[in-house]
Amino acid sequence: MTQRELGLLARIDGPAVVPSAALAFARSYREAVRWCWAMRRAKGLCSSDLARDFGFNRQHVSDYLNPDDKPTRRSLPAEQIALFQEVCGNAFITQWLAARDRLTLLEQVQADNQRAA
Repeated sequence: MTQRELGLLARIDGPAVVPSAALAFARSYREAVRWCWAMRRAKGLCSSDLARDFGFNRQHVSDYLNPDDKPTRRSLPAEQIALFQEVCGNAFITQWLAARDRLTLLEQVQADNQRAA
């Protein structure tokens, strides 16, 4: 993974939004998790802190962040994405998943409006 400095767009109510150009760096879900971690706000936060302070299993975190992508490696479970992004301070994973499925903000707003009607 190449070291790049990318500015994040600040949000008050959740993790920062990542510039859409940054999403192209991840070609897989596991890479999106690693980019989310690489772009974390608290650069001094290490994987053992993630496990100890936020309830993640230390061995699992090692798998999530390991770049070798062996089939035996665990991937970050869907139910932990929100907490992981909150700890990292950015929404890289969620944005990557939405971009992969080509879901636009307008489509989401339209779907919400249809459900409300």
